[in-house]
Amino acid sequence: MKHFLLFTLMAILGMSDGVAQKFGHLDAQEILMTLPERADAQASIEAAAAEYEAEVSRMQAELETKFADYQAKEATWPDAILQQKQRELQQLDAGLQEFGVTIQNDLSQMEQQLLAPMIERVRNAIEAVGREQGFTYIFDTSTGVTLYNGGDDVTDLVKTKLGM
Repeated sequence: MKHFLLFTLMAILGMSDGVAQKFGHLDAQEILMTLPERADAQASIEAAAAEYEAEVSRMQAELETKFADYQAKEATWPDAILQQKQRELQQLDAGLQEFGVTIQNDLSQMEQQLLAPMIERVRNAIEAVGREQGFTYIFDTSTGVTLYNGGDDVTDLVKTKLGM
């Protein structure tokens, strides 16, 4: 029985040597942020944001002007005009708030569209490095969770694959 257990243990140890796994890790977020095309994408997003900001400023100035006019004349206007001006101010304010939400959604969607090809490019480079270097797993430490403490840092290999 002892010989059987010893033989089984030796067989298991022998098999585990044949299937040695190679682990690597990288910071995919850092790689993504240092891609050369990331600066162009950021510039496009900032340019769109500046256009939106100019329109928001214009809308706010219009609202402030109409509110100042309302305050100056509210004591002299009849009720019907007063109510109409109040509705107009409320509509302008609601439109400004709605536009703010639209801007956030548009900029977020724009960022996703611009980043998607870069994310795909990084993912492809990681997969290529994994295949070429024989890694079983490559963990992304940018997620805030270290799944494996050790292994090889493959960040430079991926950056090389990306031509950086």
